[in-house]
Amino acid sequence: MSSPSPDSASPDSASPVPPSPWLARPAVAARTGLLVLAVGTPLAGLLGLLLGGRPGAVGALLGALVPAVVLLLTWGAAELGARRSATTFAGLLMGSYLVKLVGVGVVLAVVRDVEGSSRTALGLSAVVGLMLALVVEAVVVTRTRAPYVEP
Repeated sequence: MSSPSPDSASPDSASPVPPSPWLARPAVAARTGLLVLAVGTPLAGLLGLLLGGRPGAVGALLGALVPAVVLLLTWGAAELGARRSATTFAGLLMGSYLVKLVGVGVVLAVVRDVEGSSRTALGLSAVVGLMLALVVEAVVVTRTRAPYVEP
């Protein structure tokens, strides 16, 4: 009587498949983007202060809220979809874009009339922060090594 080979494991003894690197990419990108934003926000505030005084600093710091909202929503969608099917995961990420658009609009509507802030500094900080967030996400996604076909 021969014993079963280690390669022919029964379905009962199969170990769980580790999560794919493809599924971790958006969460890694959001986390990395938030770290960049944590460094960039004080820099934006300082630059706003130097160029526009106190209103410039307040506007720049408020503008940094916009990319923070986008990155947090990306992270949330990635965490929700990480353990779901590829179709559900893609749907969650696509739906998150609509939520991000609404979220950015709401944040901008709320902070635009804050007294004592510069709208110019707010807008520049928001645009630069969003561009940094997109660059970080693109770099993380393109540098992730993952198989083309998942087991």
